[in-house]
Formats: sequence, structure tokens, C-alpha cells
Amino acid sequence: MSLNLPTLKKELKRIFTQITKTQSEALAIQITTNFVAGQTAAEKHKSFNTAAYNTAAYSEDSEDNTLTDEEKAEIATLTALYLGYISEFNYRAQVQILAKVQALVEAGSSQDEIKQYIDSVFSGEESIIIDNVGKERKEIYVDEDLTLSEVTKTVEKPFYSSVLAYASLIGAIAAHTAYEKGKEIYNRGNGYNRWVFVGPADERARPWHVALLGKVFENDTVQSNYAEQCLGEAWCRHRKEVYWNDPNKDTAPEKWEQLKKDAGLFWNTDLGRWDLKND
Repeated sequence: MSLNLPTLKKELKRIFTQITKTQSEALAIQITTNFVAGQTAAEKHKSFNTAAYNTAAYSEDSEDNTLTDEEKAEIATLTALYLGYISEFNYRAQVQILAKVQALVEAGSSQDEIKQYIDSVFSGEESIIIDNVGKERKEIYVDEDLTLSEVTKTVEKPFYSSVLAYASLIGAIAAHTAYEKGKEIYNRGNGYNRWVFVGPADERARPWHVALLGKVFENDTVQSNYAEQCLGEAWCRHRKEVYWNDPNKDTAPEKWEQLKKDAGLFWNTDLGRWDLKND
């Protein structure tokens, strides 16, 4: 029996609709959990850690996790944002599967070979290719004076990821963002509207993130919004900490500068960007 491509297309759409629905439900729980964890950490002045990813910590029936309308709206906005990324990726995956299957059919591949390819996509063994080479994208640029701006870059390389890896990546970014947003709302409610960019300064850190360590921002400003976008970059380990305007609580500026120096941070004049020395 020959493979019926229209039927396969309908079946893939059904499968990915169910996958996206399941991911949406998990994402909503994960974002809510981390949002509440961020509020709790702000109350106790703790830092972000992997325990915040424990979705079992949240229960909609728990009186301790009652959310205001503003907080629910924030969570809904974050969920919609990151679900949009996942939905777009899932759509691209469907398109790639159909194109590959059609090519396999035309090459005379057996149904077992075709099934093996489809299974490899869903098991995470086969990567989905997002080829936006030549298209423009926005990214945050930090200049020598630590002023942030949004610049347009041309995509130079395709993006590769498996279905499972991409869902994990977006989940991690969403969790981090929700955690920071929960902290922010709690701190702002207590009169603290400024924050400090904090985190590690090692070989894994992005140089322009290291450059921002110790810089103070005020919420709802352009510079603060750009800095928050940096925190939302994939696998970013930096975070927001409340700025107390108290030398007994805030880390001294000279300590941040020493940390940057020890990390080998420097302004690369030739490339017009922040870099870290490798020696």
C-alpha cells in the first residue's frame, strides 16, 4: 500500500495539535510555579535556583498561592508569548516532516524507512532546521558606555534543534523570566522600583552580560526593558536583584568592577563589542 500524503498531513496536524495543547498546559503550570517562587524568594531575599523548576510546588487550590488579577494577567501574557514560540516551532516541524517524507517517497523508500524517520523526529533524534538565513532579527547591543540599544542583525546560520530540546529550552527561559517577574512585582509592591544586574562572570557568560554586572536600572524604562531582554536570552544565568540604595545591603560598585577585571572583560575596539580574554 502506498503512503497517502494528504492523510499523513491530517494525522500530523492532529498529533501536533495535541502536543501543543499538552505543552501549553505544562507551560502554564511551569510559569505560574516560578512566578510564585519568585515572589516567595523576594519576600525571603533569596536567589534563583533550580528548585524553582519544581512544578509540583504549585497547586491552584492552595490558599498560599492566591494571585491578584494583575498577577494572573502577567502570567497569561508570559504563557501566550512562549507558547507562540513553541507553536511556531511545531508548525515548522510539520512542514519539514512532510517535505522529507515526500522526498523519501520519491526516492522509493519503504514505509518502514519513512516510519523510522518520523519516529526519530518525535523521539528527539532528528533535528528540525529553522532556516532564517538572510532574514533580519532584533538583538540587544551594549556599547562601551554600557548604554543598551536594539539593533538589527542579519541571520547568518540556520537554527537546529530537536522537538524535545526546543521545548526544554523554551521552558527554561520561560521559567527564568517568570521567576524574575514574580520577584519584580513583589519588590515593586514594597516600594523598590530599581534593580541591579547580577550573576556570574565566567567563561560561560556572555561578555555583554558581564559588562552589565552591578549596573542599576529603574523599572519601566527603555534601558531596563532592554536589560530584561538580555536576561531572557537562552540559558542566561544572570538575574535581577532589588537595589536597596543602602551600602550595607548593596554590593559595592568596586567589587563588581573587580569581578569584571578578574574575568578578563575588555572592550574590543576592532569588533566594537565587549569580550573576555581567554588567557
